[in-house]
Amino acid sequence: QRQQQQQQQQQGWQQQQSWGREQQQPQVAAAGAGGAQEVGQAQRFAISGCKHDVVGPIIRGEYTLAGSNHEKPAYKKEAASNGLVVMIYFWDERDGAASSGWWIGPQIGGNMVWGHNPNRTSATPPTTGWQAPHSAPADPSIVFTLGGGAAAQQQQMQQMQQGQQAQQGGWGQQAQQQPSWMQQQGQQAQQGQQ
Repeated sequence: QRQQQQQQQQQGWQQQQSWGREQQQPQVAAAGAGGAQEVGQAQRFAISGCKHDVVGPIIRGEYTLAGSNHEKPAYKKEAASNGLVVMIYFWDERDGAASSGWWIGPQIGGNMVWGHNPNRTSATPPTTGWQAPHSAPADPSIVFTLGGGAAAQQQQMQQMQQGQQAQQGGWGQQAQQQPSWMQQQGQQAQQGQQ
């Protein structure tokens, strides 16, 4: 019986650990036109990842809808990076195909940029295929989390805590119920003392 209880506790622990990992998966929008993943209707999102030592810290963070450019939404990073404003915006083909697509830079239409996504068909920023720096190959470590990083993380933490409390409640009840062999020993000890 004791082995069974230990196995059940271990299985519960393993389920708890896997549940936590499932909750940590980033949420990205459904596939848009052309099968590309994109931000969609999200007003806020967060960027994490980016392998580049200089560009990564600049572009990582939470972004909020801040207007539009060339008939597509533009987003601004909520906290400036070392005093730098960071924008994500679309640029159409008016300056040639090589200059079009989605850009990450300090201002809309500026000459300085940190990232680029050549996708011209998505209505909102794509969540995959970003080049950072802009001349590098696509960096698959760049992750877009919809709803914002802090907001999404806080919601995930609340869900995890609620799940853990529910599981602990069940475990606490099990801990209060003594196995029959312990009950028998306790009864025998009490009888021996009388």
